[in-house]
Amino acid sequence: MSRKTMKIQDIAAPSARSIAIGPFGSNLKAELYTPSGVPVVRGQNIKASPYLDEEDLVFVSPETAEKLSSSMLNEGDLVFPHRGAIGRVGLVGKKRMLLSSSMMKLTVDPAKADPKYVLYYFRGPGERELLMRASTVGTPGIGQPLTSLRGISIELPELEQQQAIAEVLGALDDKIAANTKLAATFESLGTAKLQALGINAEPEAGFVTLDTLFDFNPRRTPASDTVTLIDMQALPTSEPLVGTWSEGPKKGGTRFMNGDTLLARITPCLENRKTGFVDFLDDGQVGIGSTEFIVMRSREGLPLGLSYFVATSSRFRDFAIQNMVGTSGRQRVAAADIARFEFNPIESTDLVEFGSWADTNLRLLGSLRTENKTLAATRDALLPQLMSGKLRVKEAEALVSAAV
Repeated sequence: MSRKTMKIQDIAAPSARSIAIGPFGSNLKAELYTPSGVPVVRGQNIKASPYLDEEDLVFVSPETAEKLSSSMLNEGDLVFPHRGAIGRVGLVGKKRMLLSSSMMKLTVDPAKADPKYVLYYFRGPGERELLMRASTVGTPGIGQPLTSLRGISIELPELEQQQAIAEVLGALDDKIAANTKLAATFESLGTAKLQALGINAEPEAGFVTLDTLFDFNPRRTPASDTVTLIDMQALPTSEPLVGTWSEGPKKGGTRFMNGDTLLARITPCLENRKTGFVDFLDDGQVGIGSTEFIVMRSREGLPLGLSYFVATSSRFRDFAIQNMVGTSGRQRVAAADIARFEFNPIESTDLVEFGSWADTNLRLLGSLRTENKTLAATRDALLPQLMSGKLRVKEAEALVSAAV
């Protein structure tokens, strides 16, 4: 398989600003953000998926976007942070977007390179470090000028081969994305089901409090000196299950078990909806989380998954946020305060029916999470082999077919 080495500037599209930086910060201040409009790409929108994540977008008005039209992005453009999270790279989907001040873009000449191949090239082990090493003063994260990006070399097989490699790796990422979308669908459906039971209705006479359904921060003792640990970064903001954890020595913090819901109690994590359901421990195993978590567990006789959806319901979250106390920037809510959240009584049979539905689907999401980890591991193993030419596309296709 023939290969050639080219610089990024040589595979850029011949159009003006095919390699460009976002607008100056003074031209795109936070006060220009609007509730809707043209989405703005920031570093946090580059995640594991090849395409930019749309969960945490900010927006500007079409009028502002028009003034900054030279920083607009189109489908197939690659985006890189030029400061902060240097080393990441993402691909623009079908939605038109605007570069933020901390980002730069590359529009690839489709006659020379496949944009998705270029993305996977920079995501490969070693190759992603090219971006880090090209930062201005040799210190990762300080800042990367456009001249550094232009001068980076990339190895390219024939265009048809590039497209085939990108298609193979993309099939794995597409399956991961489909599984992730199922989690989002489950989240929306569960929220609607609980809403129908009246959890968000204003309480009337005869209301009950949340401590009739859940225990808060129950006492547990880990059986081993080495335990499963979850930090604040691991708590998700838009899906139910915790996706990452680690092992380490026993220490102080909240104790949790399978079936618990972990709720961030400190600003801004509470406002950002950091909440996760625990389902990956062995029976009876006790893990340790951040001291800034509140643990919620369904009382005996109630399905365990109920706690997650109550913890993410809108009126409960508003109540928790309103009951935060402390100095500015370090406000917290106490477990005792959220335990007195008031709601109208819900028939126990309805709670059990809803919770059983939640438990069944949480188990399904757990299996999808496991599948996604396997798919990602397969992709990461194939990527360097395909990029180096050590593995033929036909051989990789057979492995991918078995995985998806």
